Amino acid sequence: MQDNSNSQWGNLALLRLGAFGFGLTGFILAMDTVILPVLVLGLVREGAENTFLGLDLVREGAKNTLLGLLGLSGLLVAALVQPVVGWYSDRTRSPLGRRVPYMLWGCISVSLGLVGLAAATNYLSLFVMWVLIQANASIGFGPFQALIRDLVPINRIGVASSLKILADASGGVVLIALTGTLMGRFTIDGASYWLWIALGVVGASLIVTAAISSSIVVPRERAVQAADQDIWHRLRSTTRLHPQLTWFLLSRYLMIAAIFVFPTYGLFFLDDVVQVSNPAQTLGIMIAAVGGAVVLSVYPAGWLSDRIGHKPVVLMGAIGAALGLAAMTQAVGPNQVLFIASLTGAAVGVVLTANWALANQLGAAGREGQHIGLVSLATIGGAATAKLMGPGVDLLNLASPGSGYTALLLGAALLFLLGALVLLPVRPHPADSAQKRASG
Repeated sequence: MQDNSNSQWGNLALLRLGAFGFGLTGFILAMDTVILPVLVLGLVREGAENTFLGLDLVREGAKNTLLGLLGLSGLLVAALVQPVVGWYSDRTRSPLGRRVPYMLWGCISVSLGLVGLAAATNYLSLFVMWVLIQANASIGFGPFQALIRDLVPINRIGVASSLKILADASGGVVLIALTGTLMGRFTIDGASYWLWIALGVVGASLIVTAAISSSIVVPRERAVQAADQDIWHRLRSTTRLHPQLTWFLLSRYLMIAAIFVFPTYGLFFLDDVVQVSNPAQTLGIMIAAVGGAVVLSVYPAGWLSDRIGHKPVVLMGAIGAALGLAAMTQAVGPNQVLFIASLTGAAVGVVLTANWALANQLGAAGREGQHIGLVSLATIGGAATAKLMGPGVDLLNLASPGSGYTALLLGAALLFLLGALVLLPVRPHPADSAQKRASG
């Protein structure tokens, strides 16, 4: 289902379409990169009662493992929710359309769930609340991700994807910077109100951005359906998933695993290896700079991918990101880390933009939610794999301080290269090329 009028999908309209990505991605990255690591570190250092599955978790040396377990469990729930919700949203009929009801449910329920997260007093309660929040966030996230394939013309997918990634990256930059500053003042036994302020900021961003995206999606969906009353039945009965989707999903899984390494363990890397005095605030500044590099790279990447093809741009970005991560292992001091991380961030922006455009190009009309649900499954699997690296980092660091982080960065570089290799057999479906010519 697509509105093929390019004049109706200028850059401002595409930014409105992707606005919810600012709130959602910013929320997830702020939680994973700043808030959850600080909460975990505070719990183990304060010696709170932390028994989980019969194990005593009050050990600072296990902080990477605890953080990885927290993130992994939430992602596993998301992996179960997103494909199912995507499938149901393809078949949903409501006054607000197919996707918006799920988006609204997600933003409201997550905002309420943050209250429970702030009240967590030990690792078990933190764990349970984060799993519930991730499940509800996935209800809104999966259907939202299908909107580009739903509504945007094929020959604008690259630019649409770049502006979506721009919204995502901007949300990450702004919310990580804000929460990093706020959580730098937070202490479990004293200034706990800083946590409430940080969570209030991310909750408000979810609600506002959901409203912005919904304001353009609802009338555009109604216009498309009014133009073709039988579109739902015909699309469901004539489309199939892309025959090479499996190769694409494997490639995306590998690259996403590499991308999530630094956001997951960056705070501990700065604390243990770079040895900065305030890791949360330093990470906030660093993420702002890296995010700025991502923002600068995404629009040129989308524009280029619409002209030379999405896959070649993905391959170029993956090679650049791999080189950047390898160079990071030789960096000395926060300034060198910041410089190399910024260059790597620019390459990651290229990968994210062109890869998302390719994901939408391979999507099946009428099964957009199901297709994006499977793409999200690969994304979640990659993020979960990054979380699983925590125990290995801890063990290597025990054997030789800092060696775990070196292995982590080199492993992420290798994942980028493997993802590029796996992507080589993927070809766009012939129907996509025909549709692109017809809509040009």
